[in-house]
Amino acid sequence: MSKTRNEVDAYLLTLSPTEQEWMNFFINYMREKHSDLEEVISFQMPTYKLGSGKQRNYIAFSPAKNHFSMHTMDFAVIDILKEKLSHPGKGKGCVNVRYTCPDERLILLEAIEAVIDRKKTLQNNCLS
Repeated sequence: MSKTRNEVDAYLLTLSPTEQEWMNFFINYMREKHSDLEEVISFQMPTYKLGSGKQRNYIAFSPAKNHFSMHTMDFAVIDILKEKLSHPGKGKGCVNVRYTCPDERLILLEAIEAVIDRKKTLQNNCLS
């Protein structure tokens, strides 16, 4: 197990049961479906790096008292999420899902795939 993965796992132990449930749901998803992405703690959030340099992006997760947040610099995906989620919040690079809306996690999973697919498409276009 990598040092960073240990740091993420240690971070999870500091959370409330509800926060742990939500964070584990998304962290396990990323570890299973996107194990190729680098997992780090950045700004006290589990973060998955997509690329580097000027073309870099990321997906990060954070819990709050009443909601879960997903963060990314893919603002087009964030804008779409703000239309789909019931209470998305007002952050520029993040959206919120209330813990009382677990069905909306599926919307975030779709968004994760969209961010990753868009990043891969952009990288492929730059290489052509």
